[in-house]
Amino acid sequence: MPETSRNILDIRNNAGFQTWTMTFAPANAFDPQLLSGLRDAIDQAAANESVAAVVLTSGLRIFSAGGDAKWMGQQLAEHGPQGLVIQFNRIMNQFRELCLEIRRSPLLVIAALNGHTLGGGFELAAACDIRFVANVERLQIGVPEMDLFGAMPSGGGGTQFITRLMGPSRALQFILDAKPINPKRAYESGLVDRLCDPTNLLTDAEAFAGEVAKKAGRIGVAACKRAIFSGWEMPLSQAMELDGALHWDAMRRGNFPKRAESFAKRFGASR
Repeated sequence: MPETSRNILDIRNNAGFQTWTMTFAPANAFDPQLLSGLRDAIDQAAANESVAAVVLTSGLRIFSAGGDAKWMGQQLAEHGPQGLVIQFNRIMNQFRELCLEIRRSPLLVIAALNGHTLGGGFELAAACDIRFVANVERLQIGVPEMDLFGAMPSGGGGTQFITRLMGPSRALQFILDAKPINPKRAYESGLVDRLCDPTNLLTDAEAFAGEVAKKAGRIGVAACKRAIFSGWEMPLSQAMELDGALHWDAMRRGNFPKRAESFAKRFGASR
């Protein structure tokens, strides 16, 4: 990985999964450097067949604050207000591609939210497959774009991912209200999937990733993701066809043959 990416993203290899820790001080804010580092990481992990899952977390006290105010200020000084809009949209197009690549990747991507997760930071978390969060009352989760800029959170496709988590009407209210909420309310709203003791957050996320990698492997994870996320957006008849094709392919190439043999030897003889 390029040196610049290594400075902002620590990647640790585990048995069947990786842990990515963002360390882009002070707030893991998105600028071209961080986006490039994440894009490189997802490409390299997807190319490594031994990796089935990724845990994405932060080495800072905040998960991510989204847009980089310093970078925005530099663009404003160099290009003026309209130039800032053009440059910002260019970077956000890269961010949107990153989020879509995460969702379409053959990897289970778990966001372990250990600090404030705001704006584009939550868009990134929403693009991940599962979200674990530290159950800390003061921790803020939200998309304040409408309050800050009078704009919807769509740099990373936030309106789409959030709607798929909450449902249309609740997502509309959440986005227009633009007020952050705590982890408990986020869990009740469907924005996050598991509340964790803050001291066990990373351990819990890594344990889940490790179990999935061991049971399903890359082939099982990729099939399950595609069946659920792609199938959910299809008419039922088409989704059933996709499900059947994925099921057959995953059974043929994945862990099923050896697991089925073990199961049959263990329980079949006693019947």
